[in-house]
Amino acid sequence: MPPPPPPVAPNPAAVLHAALLRSSSESRLPPPLSFNSLLAAAASSPSPRLRSLVLPALALAHRYPAAAGPIDSYTLCSALRHATADEASPLHALAARSGWLGSVFVSCALAACYGGSGRSLDARRLFDESPVRNGVFGNAVLAGYVGAGMWAPALEFARRFPELGLPADGYTMTAVVRACGETANADLGAEAHGHAIRRATGGGMESDVFLSSALVDMYGKCGLVGRAELVFELARRRADACGGDVVLWTAMMNAYGRHGQCKEVIRMYDQMVTLGVWPDELAILAVLSACQHAGEVIKGLQYFESMRADYELVPTPEHYGCVVNMLCRAGDVAKAWEITTREGCGSDIGVSTWGALLSACRDRGDVEFGKMAAQKAIELEPTNVGIYVELSNLYARAGLWEEIDDLREVMKDKGFEKHVGCTWVEQSS
Repeated sequence: MPPPPPPVAPNPAAVLHAALLRSSSESRLPPPLSFNSLLAAAASSPSPRLRSLVLPALALAHRYPAAAGPIDSYTLCSALRHATADEASPLHALAARSGWLGSVFVSCALAACYGGSGRSLDARRLFDESPVRNGVFGNAVLAGYVGAGMWAPALEFARRFPELGLPADGYTMTAVVRACGETANADLGAEAHGHAIRRATGGGMESDVFLSSALVDMYGKCGLVGRAELVFELARRRADACGGDVVLWTAMMNAYGRHGQCKEVIRMYDQMVTLGVWPDELAILAVLSACQHAGEVIKGLQYFESMRADYELVPTPEHYGCVVNMLCRAGDVAKAWEITTREGCGSDIGVSTWGALLSACRDRGDVEFGKMAAQKAIELEPTNVGIYVELSNLYARAGLWEEIDDLREVMKDKGFEKHVGCTWVEQSS
């Protein structure tokens, strides 16, 4: 009796190809593709089911190299580019087993994956253990520190670039300047600014809009608004005829806003729009915040309404919060209620916005709108004791003692407790 034939090795490329065909809405079948192309398509797919096939397909290809061809750096980089935090470690192990961990491209992609997943220490450990490094690898580690808000380690690591033989490019300097702004280190930020000017070529440092915007933001956070203005003006003059980039303008508006120069924020926004710079969500949030603090209700409403009407932007909870606070400060609770209850915007209203509306109703003694705002807030956060306390204060201001008793019973049934306030007095002997 002849021996049974050996089992046929499964083909990971065929598995991915079949899955991609099933998920495609096109009736025409695409031509056969390479394993690398199929893997890249699956890894970048919006479908979680397709992305979940990447790691098993790689493991299968490693086990049966004859079926799909040997795993190379392109294959691993494609998988790492879209990998999740849970997939980083298995891909790291697979890169080590396949012998590609020594590739600077794979190590750089892995460091970027770790950094983007909040595992900045793993990215740094990989860098320290890698035999081959370059500037992109170093920037990937630096991006991990910046993304995690680890400003001191970011600056410490950036200082070692010359010692490690790594070039400090525009991305490096942008990260350093941003860290200086977050730590309010104006002296080091000025040194980084000088270094950026010395290393600039061609169009000059001002042609790098991200670096210029980071410098404007850094000087603004350090209280040096005059220097921020100088950087902004130099960068804007080097910009094209349309007036520059919205990121640069927003950085300058935020610098003014941090120091209470709300009129300047409004002036800059109007100038930006006049020059043809298309505002984004952050630019409009900056000008709405300025209108809120300056009491410019009419302008603020115009800017808010222009988001959808003129720029096809969808307001976020932060935009709604600014507008509601602005209207409540002006005493126009009815208009604030109208905006927050428009059709289609319910999911964009956060509990803080309803709380602001409730507080305004308390100050004005508006029980009707206050009760409705409290109900909306409780629907979002049923265990938020502060909402119940604020509603109780509203009832007390209006003299509705029976409603207060009923509300206390509800709080008692839910196990809530309002802590009694106290005052500490230190008596010297």
